[in-house]
Amino acid sequence: MKKIFLVSALLLNSIQSQAAQVIYQGSPTESTTAVVSRHEPNLVTVDGRKIRRIYGAEGLFTVKPEPDTGAAWIKPISDKPMMSAYITDEEGQHHKLLLKVEDVPAETIIVKGRGVSSVSSLLMSKKNEPRNDDILNTTIALFNGDGDSKHDTIPLWKGTRFELVKVVELRGIRGETYILTNISDNQIIMDEREFYRNGVQSVTIESSTLEAGQSTRIFIVSEVE
Repeated sequence: MKKIFLVSALLLNSIQSQAAQVIYQGSPTESTTAVVSRHEPNLVTVDGRKIRRIYGAEGLFTVKPEPDTGAAWIKPISDKPMMSAYITDEEGQHHKLLLKVEDVPAETIIVKGRGVSSVSSLLMSKKNEPRNDDILNTTIALFNGDGDSKHDTIPLWKGTRFELVKVVELRGIRGETYILTNISDNQIIMDEREFYRNGVQSVTIESSTLEAGQSTRIFIVSEVE
């Protein structure tokens, strides 16, 4: 019986190792894409640390933590093909994931940092933790629809309508929610890097691919003087 159990455990570990997606991330403003199952819970871990919190827009996914292991299970509950999740680990470090929802079996996601090159850079990371918290909290507020309403149309790309609809101000941080609509006859594929400019700390696109007539929210968080 023990031999059967041992073989089963080894086989399970082997399958999990092969299926695991290892995500390398070095900044809370850096978004990394991971695939998750639409119909099954997906295991998320941070390498060497316990997960303290996982945030996202309400109604997009459920989170079931495992206090003993520090891992968490995420299961999508909306029909959106893409969604963002923000993870805070026990060291106060933040990780931003862009989750691509597909009809696949349950996935295992392992988040790893890119490493710290020196003691001074580690101290700088610790020093910036309050600012990282502000960026995270502002983004979550935008996800939840908070902020002052705006109706400002801003020129962007041909075949699109780009409208500022919400603004949140928090201790030198300005968060903005935009709605981008594809008014062309062609598919649009976006990259968060296209929205970075001086002062921008974080960009999150709810759906990076838009068919004709579709819209998506875009959250931009910037530092202001």
